[in-house]
Amino acid sequence: RRLRIGYSRAARLIDMQEQNGIVSSLDGSKPRTVLLTREELDDLP
Repeated sequence: RRLRIGYSRAARLIDMQEQNGIVSSLDGSKPRTVLLTREELDDLP
């Protein structure tokens, strides 16, 4: 809601983050885990 984007766009962004190894895959109702450290995120192009 804070980003003011629709569900479809938000879902697409999460899917892209999963494909790029930034967040974990979906595991039932558990929240996703961020797989990169802050430093690794800063180094992304």
